Amino acid sequence: MKKIDRIATVYALLAGACDGLTGLMLLAAPVFTLKLMGIATVPTEPVYMQWIGAFVFSVGSSYFLPFLSSAPTTRQRRAIGVLEFTAYIRLVIAAFTAVAILRGLLDPAWIAVTLTDLILASVQITLLKLGAFQAGEK
Repeated sequence: MKKIDRIATVYALLAGACDGLTGLMLLAAPVFTLKLMGIATVPTEPVYMQWIGAFVFSVGSSYFLPFLSSAPTTRQRRAIGVLEFTAYIRLVIAAFTAVAILRGLLDPAWIAVTLTDLILASVQITLLKLGAFQAGEK
């Protein structure tokens, strides 16, 4: 396994665990979880935050899916797809939260979500540009 693949694997497992756990926490205790995130005002009914929790959990758990395959080529192909697609999701969420904050629709504390998603999307794009999970040496 190439060094960049090892780095990308560790990254994917950590990013997946972070989002997966956050999603589960939003499902189980949305108000408590938002307070942990520094968001004192719940922007909607808790059930909608739980629905968002299901989305966040699904994004997080998707990082693990490539590693369920024992076939290296399949695992690599799936890992590239997950990194590409979740980077796209992260960029959309970052844009949405940034605009919502600027319009006064979300509490400024949501900037943590914007910045986290921008940083993680950038890391993923960089890993892919450096050849993570791609055949050949880089």
